[in-house]
Formats: sequence, structure tokens, C-alpha cells
Amino acid sequence: MVEFVKPPRALVDKTGRGTPGAGDRLIKKADEAVKQHQGRVDYRVIAGASLDKLNELMRQFATDPASHQAIAKKIYELCHDLKGEGASFGYPAVSRCADLICRVIDCEAQRDKRFLEIVKVEVESIRAMIRYDVKGNPRGVALEIIDALEFLVDNFLDKMKAAEAA
Repeated sequence: MVEFVKPPRALVDKTGRGTPGAGDRLIKKADEAVKQHQGRVDYRVIAGASLDKLNELMRQFATDPASHQAIAKKIYELCHDLKGEGASFGYPAVSRCADLICRVIDCEAQRDKRFLEIVKVEVESIRAMIRYDVKGNPRGVALEIIDALEFLVDNFLDKMKAAEAA
């Protein structure tokens, strides 16, 4: 006698039916775990160390023209980390400023003193946002600073692209 076995095809047949409402409970539990972690960790200490490293990298960038490419890559990676950490720890203003640095570094134009000055202004803006504990959605002066930095970066990138095209 031959028996045919029909393997399950649908995911629900393979895993079974879930418990109604379990997804909501798990999401709430995960959110609570994130809040507890954020309460235990002082993001300002983490960001402060990253900003100190950024300042060191910018000093190297200014003094060692031969390694501009490698140093710019390190600055980009550090800012990309700051961007993610800022969002994770409730500092979206830090994320936005770090993203602006990444945008400037993504520009493949010749890096010069203007490039370094823009990054310095952005790093000091992040440092101020950390120092004054600008958590949550930026508003007031923090929002004005971010808007001004966005204008500065857009203007710089537009000029770099125009210079490349010429």
C-alpha cells in the first residue's frame, strides 16, 4: 500500500494559528524594553565620545591632505552611526544634523576648507543639541538651527555641482 503525504504549503499550515492580540502585546512589550534601555543609558555620554572622535578626525583631515578620502569615510561612518543612535535614543535633531554631514561627505567634489568649515559647524550644532538635551521633535531655536544648516548644505552642494558641471 502506498501513502501520499501532502506537505503544508501555506505559512499558517506550517506554523499554526497565532493567538489573537499577541502581536499587540509583543509590540507593547518591545516598546517598554526600549524605554527602559533608554532610561538606563545616557546617550549624551555616547554622543560626546563620538563628537570628540569627530573633532579628532577633522583635525587629521586638515593636517593630512594625502589621506582625505580615508578620513572622510571615517567621518561619514561615525555620522551615520550618530544618525541612527539619535533616532533610537529620542534625539531626532541629532539625527538630522548627522544626516546633513553625511550629505556633505557624499558630495564627490574636491574637498577643501569650505567642506571642513561646514562639517565643523554641523558637529558643534550636534554638540549643542546634546548639551542642552534637545529630545523629541525639534522646535524653537533647535528647529531654526537645523533649517539654517539645511540651507547651508543645500547651497554648498548646489555650488559644488555647478562647479563640477563647468
